[in-house]
Amino acid sequence: MTRQHIRNLTMPELREVVTSHGEPEYRYRQLAKWLYEKLADTFADMTDLPAGYRDLLEAGYSAQSACVVSMQESAIDGTRKYLFELHDGGRIESVMMPYDQRTTLCVSSQVGCPLDCVFCETAKGKFQRNLTAGEIVDQVCVLKRDAGLAGRKVNVVFMGMGEPLLNFDEVVRSIRILNDPLGLDMGAKRITVSTSSFPDRIRALADADVSCSLALSLNAPNDETRSTLMPKAARFAIEELLEAANYFVQSGNRRATLEYILLSGINTKDEDAAALAELARGYPFKLNLIPYNPGRQSEFDSISEADIDRFVRQLVPKVPTVTVRRSRGLDIDAACGQLWTKSLTEKEKPVKEAGE
Repeated sequence: MTRQHIRNLTMPELREVVTSHGEPEYRYRQLAKWLYEKLADTFADMTDLPAGYRDLLEAGYSAQSACVVSMQESAIDGTRKYLFELHDGGRIESVMMPYDQRTTLCVSSQVGCPLDCVFCETAKGKFQRNLTAGEIVDQVCVLKRDAGLAGRKVNVVFMGMGEPLLNFDEVVRSIRILNDPLGLDMGAKRITVSTSSFPDRIRALADADVSCSLALSLNAPNDETRSTLMPKAARFAIEELLEAANYFVQSGNRRATLEYILLSGINTKDEDAAALAELARGYPFKLNLIPYNPGRQSEFDSISEADIDRFVRQLVPKVPTVTVRRSRGLDIDAACGQLWTKSLTEKEKPVKEAGE
């Protein structure tokens, strides 16, 4: 009999499981504290639970299903990249980025990615499957534990491997666990879901009973350029995506960011800046510019600081808030768009998209 992963359970489900075992209701709060505050990865460590109940849990459940295979730490900025192996042999990567005042964890939602964004290393690998909510939450718990951050607040961004909204149900379930006071107790400002497309699912995320922020990977100032850079994501028009993102913001007083990767000479011309400013005008979005990070098989050139400054000057003050995301973990291939494990081969990806 295959054991279930206990971090797949939301808090109401965890309570139901514990009380169905004949245990008092407070026992599930003890269990939740071990899983999400103390970040225990074995039931044997949960010493204030009766020994017999720990044995019962061990027989039917696993406390953690994603195991660290390796960890690399950047000599430049202390960023750590983790390679996880899952129960079926699938592998994913996650990143921990320490800053002076905060720590941000970048987690994966799929093994590989079914999209074909030409500037992203993950797209060069083979999509295998969606992650479960527990496998997503495991990444957060393991990274927090490894960094000695048990009991402390972190930020979580769904910007690792995969397209989160093509794994909608499990991503939403994981956010419920992240949100819950007895889970990881994180509010909307600490969780960001990054998506490249899918306006219907952006609206569904807005209507779901979860608290998070949104980042929309735009990456082009017009549909024609976007279709060459993001062929599958570009089947939806930019205007349709912006309206969905605006719905997300307006329906719950949430935050949304437009992300725009700077590909030198491709989407960084003066007319591109003007078109981008026109697109963003009138929307309550922050614009986050991301200089391209070369990968193992780079097809694009890095953009110079002078060209970044030129591009920003053409946007401000037409766009009220413009930031430039400075890459971290470049020396360990942990920066935005670089995640691609050796286990993800370059075999042809399926035509049908995951979750579709």
